[in-house]
Amino acid sequence: MMSIPPTHPDARVESPFTYGRIWWLGVGFLGIQLAFSVYNSFLPLLYRDFLDSRALIGLLMGTDNLVGLLLIPVVGAWSDRVTSPLGRRLPFVVVGVPLAALTLFAIPFAASLLWTLIVIEVVFTVAMHLYRGPMAALILDHTPPPRRSTSSGIAQLLGNLGVLVSFAVLARLFDVDRRLPFGLGAVVLLVSLAVVWWCAERFPPHVDHTPASATNPVAETIRGIRRLADPRHRGALLVMVALLVTYVGFAGLQAMFTIYGVETLGLSEGRAASLLTAFAASFLVFALAAGMLGTRFGTIPTMLVGLATLPVLFLLAAAVREPTRLAVVLALAGAAWPLFGVPAVALAADLGGRDRIGFFIGLYYAFTMTGQMIGPFVLGTSMDWFGNASMWVTAAVLAGAGFVVLRVARPHLRDLPGPTRAPEHA
Repeated sequence: MMSIPPTHPDARVESPFTYGRIWWLGVGFLGIQLAFSVYNSFLPLLYRDFLDSRALIGLLMGTDNLVGLLLIPVVGAWSDRVTSPLGRRLPFVVVGVPLAALTLFAIPFAASLLWTLIVIEVVFTVAMHLYRGPMAALILDHTPPPRRSTSSGIAQLLGNLGVLVSFAVLARLFDVDRRLPFGLGAVVLLVSLAVVWWCAERFPPHVDHTPASATNPVAETIRGIRRLADPRHRGALLVMVALLVTYVGFAGLQAMFTIYGVETLGLSEGRAASLLTAFAASFLVFALAAGMLGTRFGTIPTMLVGLATLPVLFLLAAAVREPTRLAVVLALAGAAWPLFGVPAVALAADLGGRDRIGFFIGLYYAFTMTGQMIGPFVLGTSMDWFGNASMWVTAAVLAGAGFVVLRVARPHLRDLPGPTRAPEHA
């Protein structure tokens, strides 16, 4: 007789929660971030064999964010309504990961022709975004609401570990054989699937998975977006706006920093890029601590501290011209950013209450990815008009705007369904 997996909606017995299971489930995020790092690092080099225009290469690479912007909210809403032997989220992981692994492995082999490379890239991004949102929701499903911020910190720590592995290990293999990073990245994806499946089958979720009536996921997404215009849900909309404006500044800094380092600081391209290692390493160290602070003091208070700190650091960076001192400022920013970014995922899940976690995780990705798409243009325009150092000032203003919007959102969250917890903390 086939037993009912713990992730099935009819499974009701819960084991005591431990963070150990979140570390196992977080391996799924390690695979996601490692795969995207390989994709973002090496696919432009393959396109360079066919295209001279850097703008066109950038446009093709932008299909990642565009596909995610269109797909993730719909998939998130869909995963809230799925009733299957594997539960709500795991079916998307089981389908998406093997397809993503296969297409990631195929990318260097498809590079013999431009059109085949484009087709494989599009299929890869569709596969990744098919399970990215449900993977985040799966982790939060397995976490009691008061502890979601810490679980988000664990997931983001493991995700950034995947990025570092990609840069430190797989990048060196590209010079040996350009197929190696893609092949090993595909293997990591499949291993992550095995680990996540094992853990999800072994431990039941802590979210009440009462079966909900299945609906058209596109229609459900449209209805959910329309609800944000309702004054009763103004707090949720304001949270998403705060995410959007803050990510515009953050993504713009990431994209334009190398230009700033070369033209303003007089560094080589390699050394300018290497300064960002200080930010990445600091983020890795402080991601878990930020999640724990969000659990201890509340998601919104922790996010507000991060948003209050970032403008000060950005303005300080604008005044620093010595690379070593700038690296110190970047390291401090790498400690402040997770105070905002890590609890934000938990807050998005809390906004979804019991039945719409997937939808709100999808909204989180849609708004942050929109910020990532337009950020380089916004800060680049600022640099054209006011000089390179203005990118820091613009990012500071946007982080400050995010602080104001989130502060305004806070009182409105008291009436929302779901344990936001934020209004109860100072």
